[in-house]
Amino acid sequence: MPRMKVTPVEEVNYGLYLWQMPDESLVMDEYGAYLSIPSIRGDVRQIQKIKEAARKLDLEEGRPIFFSGHRQVTEEELEEQKARAEMGLVPDPQDLPAMMEYARDAREMGLA
Repeated sequence: MPRMKVTPVEEVNYGLYLWQMPDESLVMDEYGAYLSIPSIRGDVRQIQKIKEAARKLDLEEGRPIFFSGHRQVTEEELEEQKARAEMGLVPDPQDLPAMMEYARDAREMGLA
């Protein structure tokens, strides 16, 4: 049986650049906050900013990697997202593609 190849679908051009080390780990501080910067995919100014931040942290290796549709959140927002997920809602109300899918599914099930 042939193996299927899975290709991620990038839904939006906004997201976060994070710093990825050669071992594919992501750089974070002791509090669990990632070295990241909000950006549009390919924004050379934001890419340069995260490269400079990595250099200031003496990170000689690694590269910026883009995460489509992701955004930075505060601790409070994270707790709200966890609560929404537990209630069966879309965790992040600012995740437009997920909210549109949720609304479509609700209409199809006659709930909206």
